[in-house]
Amino acid sequence: MVNATKGLFISCDIPMAQFIINYNASLPASQKFIIQVLDSTHLFVQPHMAEMIRSAIAEFRDQNSYEKPN
Repeated sequence: MVNATKGLFISCDIPMAQFIINYNASLPASQKFIIQVLDSTHLFVQPHMAEMIRSAIAEFRDQNSYEKPN
């Protein structure tokens, strides 16, 4: 018998994958979203968490963007 799990496949660079893994680890057990870490650049996550992951990445990028002072 085959077991299938619906999920979202994420392909990214190594630093972004580590950010997502660390973000997942910081959440309580009931909110963890990573189903499987496939390799250093590919993750399989719960599909309903896509927007939460996107917003966390956007916030991370905003915090780490250089803005030239006036």
